[in-house]
Amino acid sequence: MTKTQKTHNLKKPFSWSIDRIALLTFSVVFAAVIISGWIYAMNLRQTVASSNAVANVDVRALIEVERIRNIAESQVGNSRAFFLLGSKSLFDEQKKEKQALKEALVSFEKQFSLPQVPELLKRIEALELQQDDFFEQAMKYREKQTESKIVGQFYQSKTTPLLTDINHALDEIVKLHNTDLDRARARAREAATGAEVQIPRGMTWFTGLISVLFLCMVLLILRMFHERKRQLAERGRLYSEAQNAIKARDEIISAVSFDFRDPLATIAEQAKGIKSSPTTPDIADRADLIAATVVEIDGLIKDILDQSKADMGTMTLRLDQLGVEGVLDDARLMMQSLAKQRDIRLQFEKVNPPVLAFLDRERVMRVLGNLVGNAIKFSPRHSKVVVKVRSDQQFVYISVADSGPGIPDSQIGGIFDNFWQARKTADQGAGVGLAVVKTIVEAHGGTVRAESHPGIGTTFTFSLPRRRPAGAHVGRLTPTVRPAPQIDA
Repeated sequence: MTKTQKTHNLKKPFSWSIDRIALLTFSVVFAAVIISGWIYAMNLRQTVASSNAVANVDVRALIEVERIRNIAESQVGNSRAFFLLGSKSLFDEQKKEKQALKEALVSFEKQFSLPQVPELLKRIEALELQQDDFFEQAMKYREKQTESKIVGQFYQSKTTPLLTDINHALDEIVKLHNTDLDRARARAREAATGAEVQIPRGMTWFTGLISVLFLCMVLLILRMFHERKRQLAERGRLYSEAQNAIKARDEIISAVSFDFRDPLATIAEQAKGIKSSPTTPDIADRADLIAATVVEIDGLIKDILDQSKADMGTMTLRLDQLGVEGVLDDARLMMQSLAKQRDIRLQFEKVNPPVLAFLDRERVMRVLGNLVGNAIKFSPRHSKVVVKVRSDQQFVYISVADSGPGIPDSQIGGIFDNFWQARKTADQGAGVGLAVVKTIVEAHGGTVRAESHPGIGTTFTFSLPRRRPAGAHVGRLTPTVRPAPQIDA
């Protein structure tokens, strides 16, 4: 994945949107389960409360029946005692109890109505009316001064059957309420049993759903935190890459400025010399040096362009089958002025026997220009740079050896990286061309390597194919325009 694609993915976190939707869904379901559980609990509570209320009403009805029974018995007993003793207080008491019994019957009918209870209450009221008649008769006997004992016996003989009938009627009411109470108790037991079953089962489902939802939400939140952490790490990595890119840009600018400094200084120096001494005998040499310097600058520009094309995968070669010796002669003429300026002797050994190779002439000339130019820059004055050629059945091997300070073993592995240069020689350039050398040679299907001995010198060797690479286009020989031969002083 490219940097652009990674940045695009960060701008549109599609998975993050899914996580947010899932979290919202889980939250809604979680709230729905909580509300459903609360409603279920309220309905269950209402059912149990209703069952308990029914049972409580039936018990109060039985208590009220017993109170009516006690009032009726007390009223009859006080009336009989009144006829035997003639006490005014007993008369008033039985009168109050008679009124209390009537009120109790009316209240009971209103509060505890069952299908057969009104009929039984009317029967009790009829018995009470008969008891009132017997009380009036007993009062008449008492007014005639009949003996109290006889009046009491009369009243008792008449009211005892009535009291028995009242008790029978009340017993039937009790029986009706007991039956209804049994039914209510059965319903209450059934409701309680259902509640005992429903509560564990409902709580099991409720707890299970809550646990699953909670676990899903925890996992989702952990995933969101992990995704957030990954995005922060990715953002940090991209920020670091941007910082490194800015640093690399600054290094490129610095490297290019180093590599352009010497050629431009040479042009300025030679132009100044020509201006001050227009009739100087070495004006031809100065012109050649200026031309060579311009070629060097042009090569640096093309090196940077080729490296950019290689990085983007758009660099193409035009391969021609050329003689290696002719290419080396052109390279020697191109680099002669620079070597003479630095008091370096160029030694191009003769190619014997002559050998052909498939190459892109312009780019191989830049390879030789970079390698020979670096060798000249890093070699001490009055030393030499040696270029040799050897071959086998597949490749031609060209080596460039200098007498410079050499490259430490710890740095030899990275010399073909972009804009590499050893610290001790950084003031002579940033080594811009070595990365391009590797790019061009490998594009031909060859290899490049370096062997160095600190304090003795470094030898660069690269290879070119002798046979036409598969699928490569072979063009016609392009006429070569060579600079005029330079005569050494």
